[in-house]
Amino acid sequence: MSYTKLEKTFYRLSQLSQASSFLGWDQQVMMPAKGNDSRGQALAELSVIATEIIQSPELEDAFAAAEEEVDLEPWQKINLSKMREKWLKANAVPKALVEAQAIASNQCEYAWRSLRKQNNWKDFEPQLTEIFNLSREHAQALVTGLEKEKTYQNEYEALLDLYDPGTKLTRVDDVFDALKQVIPELLHQVLERQRLQPKPTRQSHSIDKDRQVALSKHIMSLLGFDFDAGRLDEAAHPFSGGSSDDSRITTRYSPDNVLEGLMGIIHETGHARYESGLPKAWRNRPIGQSMGMGVHESQSLFFEMQVGRSEHFIQAISPKLQQYLGRDPAFETDNLLTLYRQVTPGLIRVNADEVTYPLHVILRYEIERDIILGRMEVKDIPERWNEAMLSYLGLDTRGNFTDGPMQDIHWPSGAIGYFPSYTLGALTAAQLFSSLKKDVTDVDDLIGKLEFTPIFNWLEKNIWHNASSLNYDELMTQVTGETLNTEYFIDHLKNRYL
Repeated sequence: MSYTKLEKTFYRLSQLSQASSFLGWDQQVMMPAKGNDSRGQALAELSVIATEIIQSPELEDAFAAAEEEVDLEPWQKINLSKMREKWLKANAVPKALVEAQAIASNQCEYAWRSLRKQNNWKDFEPQLTEIFNLSREHAQALVTGLEKEKTYQNEYEALLDLYDPGTKLTRVDDVFDALKQVIPELLHQVLERQRLQPKPTRQSHSIDKDRQVALSKHIMSLLGFDFDAGRLDEAAHPFSGGSSDDSRITTRYSPDNVLEGLMGIIHETGHARYESGLPKAWRNRPIGQSMGMGVHESQSLFFEMQVGRSEHFIQAISPKLQQYLGRDPAFETDNLLTLYRQVTPGLIRVNADEVTYPLHVILRYEIERDIILGRMEVKDIPERWNEAMLSYLGLDTRGNFTDGPMQDIHWPSGAIGYFPSYTLGALTAAQLFSSLKKDVTDVDDLIGKLEFTPIFNWLEKNIWHNASSLNYDELMTQVTGETLNTEYFIDHLKNRYL
């Protein structure tokens, strides 16, 4: 059967992807500094091998024959469609470009680590320019190669599709325009309200890493993380990777700000739980993969924002912080609530609160979109960044590249088109949590008791079990009764902060 042959091909591609993922994890966590060039070459070679496999001329006949097979099960028909979609996209991009992007992103990301610390935009700019040029070339290849299918409106939409399949530029623009209309006034109201409230107490003493690790692992276990099928390590930039059966979470520890890192770990645990919850029967098949980074981020933000920053969760973990970290006024319940709900316009996206975070994302989205569409150049980023930060958050970033346009790993690593997923994920999480509360009426009490099984069961049934068998709108309509609606997120912010 041609379908079976295609499944075997995509099984091989899945294994290569897993190998790349673990090599990337090692690069961030364990690899000695001098190993970067050879590691970059190895990762590039794996990309080339995968491209050669999926661009094999014989696959065209296999797809034509498979589409004539009449005995396929419904899920196999969906999987065949997913395989064909990946095949078309892969064949639109030349192998040499795939290799060039892999090498350039490895070099740029590695250089970024030191150049950021040096606040050195001058030496970073030419490398970042190459990344954007290659990304634009990749996008143009996709637009041209899939022209018959009329898949993309423009080059930036092709990059969005790499991270959030099916996402249209018009949807992102409409959603972000709606948020820009509401959030500035909401932010003003929240800041005025906070001005009249007591300031939170900050952590009073340094806490060694071993105690932070012990607390982190305990919280992860409460949230269902299986340490027989995953691990927690330290890296410069927190992330979740690995595979569905071998989750790799990283974080960074600060002796003087434990609480900041704790929420990051809860966030990454949400990513890992989604991956591990994907149906085992569909492992290593396109239908069995996550739906896209918007849904992926919805799961991590469901864990972090909807559950982790809820009043009931914070009340429940306050004693655990004092058990693992020692007594400190900062860890008292009322103070934790104030700390975790403190809204403060700041320079750093990953440290931003729920209210200001979308503005950080919108800023990045508008810049990368306009570069890809030829409306501005990489050299214009610092000025554009400062203008947007002043407009959105009232902050001046002139000359501060470290905490400005060099702060994120995404652009140097080639992940252009990823940023919108964060805010689309936040909106999705709020809408899903609203539906959860209708189906599981005692959610708040369960969270307060740290009894998460009914919540995990709901997520598994409604989100994780579907994997990629539905598209985003189908999933949201099936679970919530409507497609993405920004009102759930706005209501969530008003209820929590006002």
